[in-house]
Amino acid sequence: MKRNAFISGGAKGIGKAITLALANSGFSVAIGYKTSRDQAVALALELQGKGVNAIAVEVDCANYESVVKAYQTAKSSLGFIDTLINNAGVSLLKPLYECTVDDYDFIMDNNLRSVFNACKVFTPDMVSEQFGRIVNISSVWGEYGASIETLYSASKAGVNGFTKALNSELAINGVIVNAVAPGMIDTDMNAHLTATEKADFLSSVAVGKIGTPDQVAKVVKLLVDEDLYVAGAVIPVNGGM
Repeated sequence: MKRNAFISGGAKGIGKAITLALANSGFSVAIGYKTSRDQAVALALELQGKGVNAIAVEVDCANYESVVKAYQTAKSSLGFIDTLINNAGVSLLKPLYECTVDDYDFIMDNNLRSVFNACKVFTPDMVSEQFGRIVNISSVWGEYGASIETLYSASKAGVNGFTKALNSELAINGVIVNAVAPGMIDTDMNAHLTATEKADFLSSVAVGKIGTPDQVAKVVKLLVDEDLYVAGAVIPVNGGM
């Protein structure tokens, strides 16, 4: 079966690792980007040079019309998109009493509405074809909650609930939905942390070290397998936190 994947935020960090993992597994890939155009185009060209059918697609996942346009572009170029990776997201470090209504909208639009938008747009074809794989990138904080990241934690908890409910709705149609919940991963999102802050966090991690985007991508790769019996799960990739 020819496999085609759309990866939002697929040009850097965890998203890039997922794009490469799927491309190296024989997938054609649509690399969704919002602000990372140069990286997305460069990655697409790099993969094309290796014989991969790859395109860069501009998309603001928080905007429904933008997602529709990106879906149409990806389908026109690659064909039926059977795999959707909802990776794009944002973070916010701020005590709740300092958070504004705009902060709430920003986090929820980019982390939760974005997943709704993409799933609403991409799943009708999957249901029609009786096959699909969706992996939502959540966070360890969606389960445990993080101090001064209340809004972020709430948005990711929403992703976890959305994942389980949507899988219950669609799995009978061959569309399996799972989430991956990374802990501390070596990405730009965690670049602001000091060495002391990282050490404090890692003291609660069984393996005692920070994770890599490639380690997250390996789990995602498993979850898009054609013969999959893991469904509606939120898989922790947190080193035993």
